[in-house]
Amino acid sequence: MVKSSMSASLYIHIPFCLKRCLYCDFVSGLYSPEKAAAYITALKREILTIPKTPLETLYIGGGTPTALQTDLLRNLFVFIFNRFHLNDTESTIEANPGTLDNDKLSMIHASGINRISIGVQSFNQKELAFLGRIHTSEEAEDVVLLSRKSGFSNIGIDLIYGIPGQDMASWERTLEKAVSLNPQHISAYELTVEEGTGLYTLLNKHTIQHPRPAPHSSDRIKPMEEERVIEMYNHTIDYLTSNGFVLYEISNFALPGYFSRHNLNYWNRGQYYGAGLGAHSFVEGRRFHNTDNLEEYIHLLSDNKTAVKESEDIMGETALFEALFLGLRKTEGIVVESLAKRYGTNILTRYEKELKELQDARLVELVSSGCAYETVLRLTRKGLLLSNEVFAKFLS
Repeated sequence: MVKSSMSASLYIHIPFCLKRCLYCDFVSGLYSPEKAAAYITALKREILTIPKTPLETLYIGGGTPTALQTDLLRNLFVFIFNRFHLNDTESTIEANPGTLDNDKLSMIHASGINRISIGVQSFNQKELAFLGRIHTSEEAEDVVLLSRKSGFSNIGIDLIYGIPGQDMASWERTLEKAVSLNPQHISAYELTVEEGTGLYTLLNKHTIQHPRPAPHSSDRIKPMEEERVIEMYNHTIDYLTSNGFVLYEISNFALPGYFSRHNLNYWNRGQYYGAGLGAHSFVEGRRFHNTDNLEEYIHLLSDNKTAVKESEDIMGETALFEALFLGLRKTEGIVVESLAKRYGTNILTRYEKELKELQDARLVELVSSGCAYETVLRLTRKGLLLSNEVFAKFLS
């Protein structure tokens, strides 16, 4: 393992779910107590190989971390918090409403986790059923309220728009319900169709009627038109910002003071360690990731071997492009001079042609940061709506 004196983030992957969602392409599988116990034992062995570097953030994701039984989850928390100094750390856990009750939520908060990200996805029951979620709209609402009652003061809600058959009225109601629950953070993601998922298979069938009809429609299931998706995203920005949320990254909104420090570290190309099945790390310019085969992972760690499958030194042009791509995801943009100092290249010169075309199309803009001699490159509102076109321009 590469050592570093700099502070970093730590991501821990729990690859188990009670049911696989229709759209999911994450490294995960169905939960079984025996596999989970063996996995946590192996995971602890890997965590012990990570240097006791100061951690700015801890993020436990999946899969569904809260699918683990309460005692096993508590045991993992105790191990992590004994291993690292986490007093001032933002510590987040992802949660599925269908795996939580008051006792588990109280244990999670009492163990030191101070931020919870709840995968609601929709407050429309038909949409939840279509996506394959195991919870109801009512259960999702109850869990948000229970999280606050259990002591959480930093609560995030994840939502999905662009679901086949979804209409604007339904999306508006989901946003309204989310805001009414007073979370500190809302993530709104466009549904993406990844090859190998159940959704991909469903959308590529050529039958007229499907056994899993799209919500609000009995027609053939098909992806939502781009124009409608943009309309939903536009409304999301307008509605959430009018209710006090700040759009600080393409898909993420938060009340002032509640931006996700963990995610910002990714977008700023900060250092992070990943532990667990398929987990990625980025330390001192080197990116490496673990095997995504559960049996192999457990076997390797049981034999005190590394689970790292591949590694790559990210330098030169690749590092610069990553910084540009990730930095433009933040609505505050990129300070051109800071990027030049860090990577030795002025992007205004390196990407002069591409930037001119994007400026002419009003997808990006150059503005003064308010500090002397500092210029900020950032996406415009139109650029946010068409961000994939912006990023593709730098790859052309």
